[in-house]
Amino acid sequence: MKPFYKFSSAAARIFAKLFYGVKVYGRQNLDFEGPALLASNHISLFDPPLVGGITPFEIHFMAKSELFKNPLFGKLISSLNAFPVKRGLIDRKALKLSVEILKGGGRILVFPEGTRQKSGKLSKPRPGAAKLAIDNNVPVMPVCLMNTNRLRKMIFSRDHLRICYGKIIDTASFMPEAAEKERIYGLSDKIMEEIANLQDFLKTT
Repeated sequence: MKPFYKFSSAAARIFAKLFYGVKVYGRQNLDFEGPALLASNHISLFDPPLVGGITPFEIHFMAKSELFKNPLFGKLISSLNAFPVKRGLIDRKALKLSVEILKGGGRILVFPEGTRQKSGKLSKPRPGAAKLAIDNNVPVMPVCLMNTNRLRKMIFSRDHLRICYGKIIDTASFMPEAAEKERIYGLSDKIMEEIANLQDFLKTT
């Protein structure tokens, strides 16, 4: 783990624990080897640093290209393993970099919904994350975040930030006989189904 990433990760973790009493569930599911996609719901700009701070291994982040327009901020998030992706089209440069990261054994955080859902309600997934997983034969870990869209109201309150890691989805064995398009859309739905299950768990915990 790079020193600056390690420092920033620790700072985000301490911040989340000190001010928001973050609760973490499913830690046992983080014990796996090799590359993977971590697929999470997305409700706040604090989602990537929270996942980066809580997750015990180094991860890479897809971030919308607009965030890199400011040179200083772009350089900062690049040093934290973020890389730009153009939304609404096939970004071949981002795709190539993603493949290189996965082939090198890395893990990438993706948001299957494609954009933030500030209400916290889950929306229909886009197929990009599932296609990336299937094309590179890497497993997918569903992740659910809760309350990151309520940071101002929650500080030092009885509510807590919550994050739950689900069980790995074995992409290789998922609908192996189906056509590629059917597998991609089927896996997209499966990912969101698992995130929804984690969200239901967090609501009752």
